[in-house]
Amino acid sequence: MRRGAGLLPEQTRAQRRGAETPDPGHHHSLMSKLSFLIMLVAGLLAPSLAAASDAACEDPRTLRVALIPKTNTQKQLQEFRPLQVELERALQRPVVVVASPSYGSVIEGLLSDSIDLAELGPAAYAMLMDRNAAVKPFAANSGRGPAGANVLAMYRSILIVRSNQGIAGINDLRNRSLSLTDPASTSGSLVPRQFVKNKTGQSIDNYFSRISFAGSHDRAIDAVSKGLVDAGFVSTARFEEALKLGRIAPGELAVVWQSEPIPYDPFVLRNRLCKSVVEKIHRVFFNAAPLRAMLESRGAEQFVPVTNADYQVIRDLFSER
Repeated sequence: MRRGAGLLPEQTRAQRRGAETPDPGHHHSLMSKLSFLIMLVAGLLAPSLAAASDAACEDPRTLRVALIPKTNTQKQLQEFRPLQVELERALQRPVVVVASPSYGSVIEGLLSDSIDLAELGPAAYAMLMDRNAAVKPFAANSGRGPAGANVLAMYRSILIVRSNQGIAGINDLRNRSLSLTDPASTSGSLVPRQFVKNKTGQSIDNYFSRISFAGSHDRAIDAVSKGLVDAGFVSTARFEEALKLGRIAPGELAVVWQSEPIPYDPFVLRNRLCKSVVEKIHRVFFNAAPLRAMLESRGAEQFVPVTNADYQVIRDLFSER
């Protein structure tokens, strides 16, 4: 009896030891519950985080698009009509396109967040970045690269005069009259200023007797053609278009200087636009088929992606002015 009774304390201790020993199945159950709780909390937080992210961006009810003045207003608006239609279809909202009276008005519109998307000249983009604007370049005209590949298009700044004036170059234009396009134009102001200073040792304002701003490349070409000024700086793109359309006769105007290649005008978007809006805009720009008429009028086969690096050469030039 004592022996049997003596087993009871040992069994009790063994049972206690068993109760104190962790059960692997029980541990796994706790971990599963903990994992589930973590996943549940993460799931509950996800919509809140997404909402906070959405709240930090902007999804405008109307997309506002601005264009710098290159040619006459009606022609620009007509050219951009296919893009306007496709953007409205993709975004399911009105898209307002405005041909602005000056480069400066587009710059100020982007700085004040009253414009969402714009086509700028490279110099205007450099001016924006110099003022820490929250914009990003994303598309530009394509051009023909090696083996026919579509790459970022280039153009040049040219100095034009009337062919019957006997002007061979910049040295013949001292104290003569000049037309520029806009203070924020690349080919019609920034590049010419550097050229005149490097070539003559004088500022463009001191070298010429009178300088006027035509407001667009077309009007600068007209000013030279009509004899309102002795010379003008314009872009090759607009000059070639004027010849093609018969606005100036072959041989009527002479090109007496041209710059190094300049990267084509970038389209920019405000950084605060919501990602979903930006992605839809990108899809419209990089789907060439519906934009064929617009692209053909611009002498391009498609729009190509661009980044800030594509315009660094112009930003450097602007900082040296």
